[in-house]
Amino acid sequence: MIQQYLAELSKIRLLSQAEESLLWENFKVAKSREARQRIIESYQPLVYKIASRITGLEDLFFDLIQEGTVGLIEATESFDPNIGVKFSTFAQHRIRGRMIDYLKRQRSNQDSLEIALNGEELEGWLLRIADNQVNVEEEVSLKLIGQQVNRAISRLNAKEQKVIYDLYMFDKEPVVSAQEMKISLSYYYKIQKKALQRLRGMLSKLRAELKISS
Repeated sequence: MIQQYLAELSKIRLLSQAEESLLWENFKVAKSREARQRIIESYQPLVYKIASRITGLEDLFFDLIQEGTVGLIEATESFDPNIGVKFSTFAQHRIRGRMIDYLKRQRSNQDSLEIALNGEELEGWLLRIADNQVNVEEEVSLKLIGQQVNRAISRLNAKEQKVIYDLYMFDKEPVVSAQEMKISLSYYYKIQKKALQRLRGMLSKLRAELKISS
């Protein structure tokens, strides 16, 4: 069933910047429902990417896809193209938030909830480091944060480092990364969970030192 879903996903053509800008104008100004649907469809791979980082269990995966799609629709409705933020950045918070809320209601999926929450924190650090709209003073602070995050990752073992780099920096699919490591997908998620737990502990000290919230 997942393979069938991936086959359908592979048919989606990514939008160019010009195409996306025109679609947003048609949707927000001209109220085109076709433009709205095209935007939602083109960002469905983002829903898949976030869900695949949380679980490899098929039933739960499709539940998260459904919840994430609702989050994507909500993001599409509320997004303002004029605020200077990429829609992908804006939408992923709504998508992941929907998935996390669902996992909180499903008490039997606490491992996946922990992965989702800790993964969200790590991505928050990485987005902060990647922010290129900062002044000189903030740039110095971000450089320090980047050094500390890299140092924290370097303290993980080799398998944990590969999982973190593949998922959160190289945007590699879990199934592909697991195949490269010659391990099962279930074991892959166990490594991910442990690595995120260790990083959370190390980065919480950094957060306390900088007196900022995740």
